[in-house]
Amino acid sequence: MGAFLEEHFGDDLPAVEVSRVAFEEISFGRLLEPDANFYQTSAKVNTHLSSIVVSISLFDGDKMLFACSGIPLPCGRCRENLARFVTSAYFVKEFNDKRNRDDNLRVKVRLPDKTIATGFLGLYDNDIAIVTCLGLHDVRHIDFKESPDIPDAMDVLAAGRAFYSGNLMAMDGSLCREDDTWAPFTQDISKAVLGGPLLGKDGGLLGMNFRVNDDKIVTYGFLPNASLHQRLKHFGILEPKHLHFRGYSLPPGVSSIVPSGFLKTIYWLRSWGYPMPPPLVLEFNGELCNKFQGRFGDLLAWRWYPFRDPSGCRKEGVWEKLPKQVVKVISRRVVSLTSLKNHVKTFACTGLFIKLPGYTANRTVILTSANLVNPRDEDDIDSTLRIEVFLPPNQRGIGTLEFYDLNYNIAIVSLNKNFNSVRPQDIFSNTLQNLSGKVVAVGREVIHGPLMGTFGGVIHPKVQVS
Repeated sequence: MGAFLEEHFGDDLPAVEVSRVAFEEISFGRLLEPDANFYQTSAKVNTHLSSIVVSISLFDGDKMLFACSGIPLPCGRCRENLARFVTSAYFVKEFNDKRNRDDNLRVKVRLPDKTIATGFLGLYDNDIAIVTCLGLHDVRHIDFKESPDIPDAMDVLAAGRAFYSGNLMAMDGSLCREDDTWAPFTQDISKAVLGGPLLGKDGGLLGMNFRVNDDKIVTYGFLPNASLHQRLKHFGILEPKHLHFRGYSLPPGVSSIVPSGFLKTIYWLRSWGYPMPPPLVLEFNGELCNKFQGRFGDLLAWRWYPFRDPSGCRKEGVWEKLPKQVVKVISRRVVSLTSLKNHVKTFACTGLFIKLPGYTANRTVILTSANLVNPRDEDDIDSTLRIEVFLPPNQRGIGTLEFYDLNYNIAIVSLNKNFNSVRPQDIFSNTLQNLSGKVVAVGREVIHGPLMGTFGGVIHPKVQVS
């Protein structure tokens, strides 16, 4: 199953680690003492520059693959204690380029106090990316609200932090306001500049460096505070609106990285046609709710069931209260059905083998829900869907839609081959009892196939059962 999911829903990733050469950090400019340099806050207060610069690195095991800098962002209104950092989208490029099927890449953040925290790469666009750490850390948050007037030309200072040493580095340069770039006087090239702050000669924060150009003259591109503030609002990082997981979608132009270690989970979600989870849901052990292949009631495993015994899920004692012969007949009569489009599952439900007038005795047909071929409750069915039928332990077949009625939400499906030892129900027999009193609703779990059952009571014999 893993190979099938990777083939049809996976990304084209190399089988082994991409680079056997570790990334070499290149220092730039000059080293700064932690308390020596200041930047000016929006309140015109001088604060240590070191408090707003972190190093963000990418590892595969113990090998560093990339490192750049980052700037702390406000924590937001999340229930968890989170520290968030904005950095250059170049980090995402390196993450995707270095990813392999082992899916063991890790993000680490070197904080101003030189401690190391585990990071999670999340939202990004063409210019910036967001890294999140669990826990509150001793950093100075920047919201980029202050938008100082930037002249056409001025001297600037760029800062960045090395990962292994934790050293704070800075170099001077000259601004070119026309295209929001600046050129270092020393013409140093270092990825540690990316994601770090750019300051004016008065110590005011001008923006964040996010790209390097090394054609003839080395220049660095930066996002001014105003642009970065608007970008972070668009991401939902600053001044977020209420987040509802139901119907969540990424903002236009924004992407979310598939977190390391969760590729197989994402492939499985794609195969079932589920939406991708919002950022950090997988990393923080979020749960997928309202699954159409979910379980209900008491579970009953079939004979020689090779998976974990589901009997611990029994709460009502349904199967113990039914006669053994009835349970045996049910187990040979109830199947699971799944509809698929281009290998993506669109719906899953239960079906019942029945005897249908006009069909030969040895031809198997199944009564089921019309949602199998109309999963979105639209005005018509999707005739291109593939129907798969499963009767444990190992009988599987392809179904063909024979009849449906959307008003009554029923469908009749025939099989491309006969199943062995089935016990079809004669639903047209006059011997069937009228529904009254207590009843049992039965289903077949779609993945491993245990029976599911729960007690209910008849609300109206000719309308519905609860």
